[in-house]
Amino acid sequence: MDKLKNLTVGERVIVIAAIVLLVDSILPWYSVDLGPFGSHSKNGWGAPDSFFSILAILIGVAMGVQVILHRLEVVEFPDKLGNLAWGMVHTIAGGIAFLLVLLKWLSNSDFTTFGLYIGLLSTAALAAGGFLSMKEQGAAPASPPGPSV
Repeated sequence: MDKLKNLTVGERVIVIAAIVLLVDSILPWYSVDLGPFGSHSKNGWGAPDSFFSILAILIGVAMGVQVILHRLEVVEFPDKLGNLAWGMVHTIAGGIAFLLVLLKWLSNSDFTTFGLYIGLLSTAALAAGGFLSMKEQGAAPASPPGPSV
């Protein structure tokens, strides 16, 4: 457990956002009040056209699990995945997860509840954590040359 204390800021953001997204996935994302017939709600796993939300949740969980397994040295991961450092991989994966939840919201913004908005925030945090990890690894894209002041 001491190894988890050595998580970088970006890795902590990824792990916390992944946990929040996983917990959020069982909260209501959509709800409709049917008056005298009660109400009906769906979570991230059973929301209408749930492919996008399920894929986003799985991406988030995979990101968090990868960070934890890497830090605990349970699995030996290569330094790079192809030509991409892990920070870049996490930035891209977090961005994709955010876009999937955003598309889900845009395709059906009626009857949304707080769960979907927490999903949006946590997937944005996944992308931000990936970007922070990328900067911490020194793999952030260099700023374009410009006039020096």
